[in-house]
Amino acid sequence: MQSDLRAVLQYVPFFRGKTFVLVIDAARMPELALAEALLDLIALQQIGVKLVVVSIGNGKAQIDQLLIDGELKWQLAEFEKDQVGSILDRGQLVLIEKPELERLGDELVEFTSSLGAFKLIVFLSEQVSGGNAISSEDARKWDGEGQALLHRAAEVCILGVPRVHLLNENHQGVLMDELFSNEGAGVMVYADDYLSIRPIAPDDISELLAMVGRSMRDAHLVPRSYEEIESLLDDFLVMTIDDNVVGCVALHCSEEPKCAEIACLYVKQSHGSQGYGKLLVKAAEQQARELGIPWVFALSNRAIDFFVKQLGYEPCPIKVIPTSRQARMRSTTRESLVIRKTII
Repeated sequence: MQSDLRAVLQYVPFFRGKTFVLVIDAARMPELALAEALLDLIALQQIGVKLVVVSIGNGKAQIDQLLIDGELKWQLAEFEKDQVGSILDRGQLVLIEKPELERLGDELVEFTSSLGAFKLIVFLSEQVSGGNAISSEDARKWDGEGQALLHRAAEVCILGVPRVHLLNENHQGVLMDELFSNEGAGVMVYADDYLSIRPIAPDDISELLAMVGRSMRDAHLVPRSYEEIESLLDDFLVMTIDDNVVGCVALHCSEEPKCAEIACLYVKQSHGSQGYGKLLVKAAEQQARELGIPWVFALSNRAIDFFVKQLGYEPCPIKVIPTSRQARMRSTTRESLVIRKTII
């Protein structure tokens, strides 16, 4: 589980009052993984999450015992919306026994949607491919390993469940690792605004400076001050996950020549290898297109391969970029190359 306490704590008010439906085959789960999952339910109940546990297979007895030992407030129920809703409103966990229930089947999905549940969490016997978080649109187009499962998860989102989590039941602590970290520990298919790229707001500046401070210190990024970012607020975009800032990029426009610099590209280390840097650059390029800017450039040293191989940039001479930027390059000790890309 990630150590960023602020990122963990942001989820407490975010989850409070929301309904989670969990599908568990307790008889198949490793004993320690099951015990920890039930302990995690205690923590979720304590922060105000409404919980429905659907027991499939032959594991109800194990769940019963763990719920009793954990002193949870719970009650057995049927797949009946009004009954379940009343129990949840009393602050109790609902346990439903459905040994033959099909994971992500129509009966489960219709019931979950009828409750207005925010998450449907399904424990599986193995890890699902697809990345940590994938939009329902991308999940519908997935053609690799786990295709059928991801396609069905996308359908579930379309049917009214905002987020579907597919977790490896053999991973001890997987539930909390998945729910209380931006990067997760399983696969989540989502149909809401989980991930967004938006213009920076004044309240984001301190968060941005804290986030990129390490790279500034290590001379990977040009140092920025609060006042500088504030004066160029319209140039910055931030990426958020559940409204937590995890990345940024800037687009500095020039009239002579008419071009724009893509700068201050950064993604939190905890979110590396997710393709978020590419998404940020693409968003900046799209913004440049909308402004009628024919080409963009970047100054980079360590990220040259990223820009060239993944985004189609090409090295170019320093003389093609704005003279003001040339002067700044010559005045710094940072050794950077100029790379550019035609976008119109």
